[in-house]
Amino acid sequence: MKLLNIFAAIFLLPGTLVLKALNISVESDGGVFRSLINMIFWGVVAVMVSIPFLF
Repeated sequence: MKLLNIFAAIFLLPGTLVLKALNISVESDGGVFRSLINMIFWGVVAVMVSIPFLF
């Protein structure tokens, strides 16, 4: 279970860092903005990793 918590913290890190930079608490955000940032960040990472395999 400890390992899953570490993976979750790493996965949510980009959104958490942006919320902290904007002085927005995770509780008041409700996870919407945090999820948006995480989807954009990890989507770009996934595309950059997969592009070399496509060409």
